[in-house]
Amino acid sequence: MSIKTRQKRIRVFGFLMLFVSALVWSSCNKNEDFSQSIRLIYLAMNGQTNFVINNSVAINFPTEEKTEFVILGGDEDYSISNSDNTKLSISDDEGNLELTPLAPGEVVVTISDGSGNSYLLNVQIIDRSLKLKATRTQGNIFDLMEFNMYSEEEFTSQNLIEIYDSVVWVCTNTNQRLQILESSGHGSRFISKWSNCFFLPAEYETCLLGYKNNRVISADTVSVSIVNDKDFLGYNWSDVVNTSTVSTGYQNAFIKGYDFATRSVVTDNGSSLHLFLFQTNSGDGVAFAQKSRQVLLNYINSLYSAPTYSFDVDNSLSEIYNQLFRNTGTGVTPEYIWITPKSNMALIKKYDENAGVLKYEIHAEPGR
Repeated sequence: MSIKTRQKRIRVFGFLMLFVSALVWSSCNKNEDFSQSIRLIYLAMNGQTNFVINNSVAINFPTEEKTEFVILGGDEDYSISNSDNTKLSISDDEGNLELTPLAPGEVVVTISDGSGNSYLLNVQIIDRSLKLKATRTQGNIFDLMEFNMYSEEEFTSQNLIEIYDSVVWVCTNTNQRLQILESSGHGSRFISKWSNCFFLPAEYETCLLGYKNNRVISADTVSVSIVNDKDFLGYNWSDVVNTSTVSTGYQNAFIKGYDFATRSVVTDNGSSLHLFLFQTNSGDGVAFAQKSRQVLLNYINSLYSAPTYSFDVDNSLSEIYNQLFRNTGTGVTPEYIWITPKSNMALIKKYDENAGVLKYEIHAEPGR
């Protein structure tokens, strides 16, 4: 007998003594030989021993955990058969039985001995694999794309915690990750629905990954196609007809510390849009202003191209700015200008008297 088998036998010894006593008492009173009946006990993770009820067990899939049993009764010359070895893997060793689910479904395990006794175990393998769904798979940059996690079987956060150590949503193009389920000794955090704005055009492959013991045991993928087909970001100039009373924020689930935001301005001179960063955490305003400058510069460069005009090259940048833009305002200093067929854009800085710091934004107007 192997050490593993001996350990399992020791774990159920005390319980078996009670079981044998009950069988002897029952045999004496009913004059029947129940000792030949095959019974099945499963070993729970807490070390307790319990009989299988109604010849049925339910196992979650996927899982790396094996469901373990001890076979009792009969003549101990057991043979095991499996109705579907594509859904269930069986390992038996001297009366110890281990079941490993391979796919969702229903399986019947038959345990027989040489004396004609048999036991039928009905195994229900519940599909707890995670599925990823997007409300739509095509959109423009700055569009709000919504995602949700689901399973073929209804689940609760407790169901997930029992199966997965963590669940993450991954964008494989950028290798960015969002924690969907995180469990620790201090509690758990779980979201089933989330949204994301993509800021660059691309074919994004997004994956929902379920982890157990640092291994992926569940994965599903949804691809979304993001284009840049509008005049400026998520706007067509024909739609900009009013000055916005509040700014509009755009959240990217992977970016921490700030969101992109826009506001529109419409005057007798024409319409304009302004892109800026909104700080989402506490921090130094001066440092955030400099960060905003670099983020906005890098973003417009990546979305379009290098600037057409630059303050460190063109001495007359302010004159060019005033020629190309109508809603220039006062106290504004342009640093870079981009010209595209649909829009003119400038990275500008201006002093915010309320905050007492310089602020940077992208000022955009229809091309002319």
